[in-house]
Amino acid sequence: MTALFVGDVSWDTTVVVERLPEPDEKVHVGPFTEDVGGVVTNAAVACALAGVPVRLACPLPDDLPGRSAAAALASRGVAVEREAAAGTTCRVVVLLDPTGEKRLLLAPGASMYPSRPAVAALALDVDWVHTALYDHTAGGDLVARAVAAGVPCSVDLEPATLRADPAALAPVLRACRTIFLNTRAAAVLPARALAGLGVPEVVETLGAAGARLTTPDGIVDVPAPAPARPVRDTTGAGDALAGWYVAERVRGADPPDALRTAVTAASFSVGSVGASASYPTRALLGQA
Repeated sequence: MTALFVGDVSWDTTVVVERLPEPDEKVHVGPFTEDVGGVVTNAAVACALAGVPVRLACPLPDDLPGRSAAAALASRGVAVEREAAAGTTCRVVVLLDPTGEKRLLLAPGASMYPSRPAVAALALDVDWVHTALYDHTAGGDLVARAVAAGVPCSVDLEPATLRADPAALAPVLRACRTIFLNTRAAAVLPARALAGLGVPEVVETLGAAGARLTTPDGIVDVPAPAPARPVRDTTGAGDALAGWYVAERVRGADPPDALRTAVTAASFSVGSVGASASYPTRALLGQA
């Protein structure tokens, strides 16, 4: 069992603030963390913690944030297939309010998506491919290669990837086994539209309400469990869900059961500050 994740990596700074500062005002912050991040990278970490061997293909500059990100990923069992990239590693500043709700500031840098030659060189001897379409052309190449190899493919449909005409993505999306989308993405491309394209599994994250699965067999709502601890950081909860869902599907679970476990993992993750650092292992979820 192996899953391949292809996409973005960032170095994230997370701070808890009581309120945003007024002009020329300094506001003291609460807990302060720095760690590896990125939509696809977070999902890769979650999948690895769920017990499935993971390869992560990403561009990564040789700067201090890039080296720090690579070290953090190695410590979490993610095998990084690094494409050397000029420029700087993507940086993200996450501002958390006391309820755990987030506001993100992103400087994209050079670590958002591998080049087309790097994608063409990837070995696809894996059981699943997961990506986000930060580069529509290279991402489309990846999905086409996965389909040709008979490998199930999933896409996290990030709102930032929908700035161009969403209809242009239809050929890529309809080739996927699973599409993940949050509320903002669903406002542009609803689950029913994706199901109409023929996507077999559409997973819509619903925040504190849990998630919804749309398949040809119907719609399954999976509520989030009652929180065992207060919500401190919602950053990366959807990525945790995607990574755990992929892990469960690779391990043979059917879509509803995979989503139930994934929702539990995502709900666990919001109880501490930091994205992937807060993700549970299988043992912590009682699934060992």
